Amino acid sequence: MREKESLTKKSLGILASLAVVLAANSKPALALETSTVLTPKVSDTDFALDSTKYGNSSDIKEIESIVKDIEQKWNDHKLDEVMNYYADDYVNNDGLTKKAVKELTSDFWKTYPDAKSSSKVKTIRVEGKFATVESRDKAVGSTAKEMPSIGSKGVLTSISEGQLYLRKIRGDWKIVGDRVDFEKVKVAFGIAQDLNTKFIAPELVKSGQEYTAKLSVSLPNDFVAVGSIASEPLKYPQPKHQDIWRPVENKVLERIIHANKSNHNELLMATIGITDKSRTTLKGLTYLTRRMNVVPQQLEVEDTPHPSADEDAAVEDIDDTGAESEEE
Repeated sequence: MREKESLTKKSLGILASLAVVLAANSKPALALETSTVLTPKVSDTDFALDSTKYGNSSDIKEIESIVKDIEQKWNDHKLDEVMNYYADDYVNNDGLTKKAVKELTSDFWKTYPDAKSSSKVKTIRVEGKFATVESRDKAVGSTAKEMPSIGSKGVLTSISEGQLYLRKIRGDWKIVGDRVDFEKVKVAFGIAQDLNTKFIAPELVKSGQEYTAKLSVSLPNDFVAVGSIASEPLKYPQPKHQDIWRPVENKVLERIIHANKSNHNELLMATIGITDKSRTTLKGLTYLTRRMNVVPQQLEVEDTPHPSADEDAAVEDIDDTGAESEEE
């Protein structure tokens, strides 16, 4: 029933769009009879559902080469060479500048000195001097130092999806922005590396909206867990948060959170500590983060009445009088 309802809504949306087009046609009946008018040509890839590459083939090949080179240089930790691909006026959907990205990347490599990334390009669109690359990206690595209380390095795994926006500047393609739609990160120490943990929350909410974040862990019978869930607006530098530890009862911890009203995306953070039943020895620790995209709050603007025809005419008379006096 829901599928049928969804299809009906889609059909209504398409019909509404067609109605706008047909309203501008002096002979709507003829437009309806000639169905070929509404059918894109086979060669028109701009409106194809299954195409993954749009635009000039030489530009697409060049951008594919750039994406591969960025990945290689990132994996070689050649920061200046990576940043050469960024435009000076770069900014992303969290408000980060080129300088901020450079500093964050440098700090990331210091924390995870063996970090490597890999990307799978889903779509490349090129239109004139603008291009968009949609991809799914994964990073892995391990911390530079062991956690003393556990005697283990942390193992990093992250996955994200988003877009790179490029512009051709003086003959070279440069990254002018990017947008992250989805991202989650896990860093596990000790026995936590072998435990299945999940951190579930919506990927998008309205500014100020209430939502629930849920943390779950598969625990062996001879261990117990404590955990915390926190949320902070995504800023640079990122504000520090304070963990409020709670027992993970029945292997689940939930928290109700209100999204910020400052129109920032958010970083959701969860921490799980694994101990023996005596709660005296820490056996494992997991840090989990995921992004929350926040839709900005829209300010309501009161409708202002449109001037009447008489008022319009009066304004035109004033304009004409003023124009004549100026000419005189």
